[in-house]
Amino acid sequence: MRRRSNLLLGIVAVGIAVLLLLRALGLIPDGLFDLIVRGWPGLLVLAGLALLLGRRLPLGSLMALIISGGLVIGLAATAFTQRAAEQRTDYQQRIEQPLADDLTLLRVQVATLATDVEFLRTLNPAAGVTGEFIGSLENSITVDYTVAAADNSATLTLRETQTGGFPMLETVGRGTLRVELPAQIPLDVAFSGADGAVILNMSGLPLERLNVEMANGAVIVTLPDYDPAFSQPTETLGELTTRNGDLTLFVPASVSARLELERGGSGIDPLYDAGIYNYLVGDILEARDITVAETVVRYRLVVPRGRIRVEVPGSS
Repeated sequence: MRRRSNLLLGIVAVGIAVLLLLRALGLIPDGLFDLIVRGWPGLLVLAGLALLLGRRLPLGSLMALIISGGLVIGLAATAFTQRAAEQRTDYQQRIEQPLADDLTLLRVQVATLATDVEFLRTLNPAAGVTGEFIGSLENSITVDYTVAAADNSATLTLRETQTGGFPMLETVGRGTLRVELPAQIPLDVAFSGADGAVILNMSGLPLERLNVEMANGAVIVTLPDYDPAFSQPTETLGELTTRNGDLTLFVPASVSARLELERGGSGIDPLYDAGIYNYLVGDILEARDITVAETVVRYRLVVPRGRIRVEVPGSS
């Protein structure tokens, strides 16, 4: 029994020495080291289990090591997950990007991490693109703006970045991003996010195209009354995707839509008004008046693990 205890003690000592060495060499980020250090009470659990099991089972010391390691990892993962669900307000960043009045098209590209996002029409058209990010001290929004001389179009890129690699536990949490868009310039909007709730209210905006790629979270999109300057009636105007979440699409009564659904074999039926839409072979929702409608939009909806809901505001 003494040999088994000595072996276990040696393994623990070597593990601690390797951890401290890697830390001294700068190979373990501050946040990860902080998370590991918080698990030190697991050594007490290990010692207790070794005394209880080591005397009764041939591999008692090894079992104690495995159980203690699993317990520490589980507690660390639980703490990290709970913190990740909390809204952070430690850092605030204003977004103000002025625009020229003679732009032919504005491409807005936004990429976020664990952040709740809202797009909407600005109340001050002269302000250009404005907004605000509120989140952790570890996160911020980088802004890049370029104008193409050839056609006088512009591209605005907003990207959420994490400055410290693996974050400290105290700084882990969700952020919020609000983006206000102008109503006097045609818009091509592309959004991608890792996690969070997303509300894209395009009502009142001169939207040309819209693409959404969300890994985890619910997405709500409100389309505007379309009057596209560049897109053709037979052209698909974008793809709205949430890999793990529900998608709700509001389509104005003045707009007839043809929606190609990709449900990934989930078997979850879409929700829609059968008096407004036909459900066609090939997983397609098509407005009943599409053949006589003045405005037709086409989108592809990709929702492999959630429910697709299509609503027309004001319909009974």
